[in-house]
Amino acid sequence: MSEPKIAKAGKLLCVDSGAYSDYIVSGFFVVLRDFDPHAELEAHLDANPAQREAYHFKEDSFLAALLAKGLLLEVGYGTLYLTGYSSHEEFRFIPAAEG
Repeated sequence: MSEPKIAKAGKLLCVDSGAYSDYIVSGFFVVLRDFDPHAELEAHLDANPAQREAYHFKEDSFLAALLAKGLLLEVGYGTLYLTGYSSHEEFRFIPAAEG
């Protein structure tokens, strides 16, 4: 049996979901305490059994649960887009929001 994968305190975590045109990055977070994401998911689903059904998992609800437990801290971030199709004209920078 393999060892559980642990989110380690102090590490940066990118939270994303979806595929293709529905792909989104929800944000970047610092892990505040070591935790097992699979065990947290299982606990969340035990508390919210309707989310076990196909197409009923609420990503925001699970992320909110991790934040409420003090496992993660959201980090504001900007975007540095290096181009699409190797065209420097598509380069753009969006700074992190202030405050």
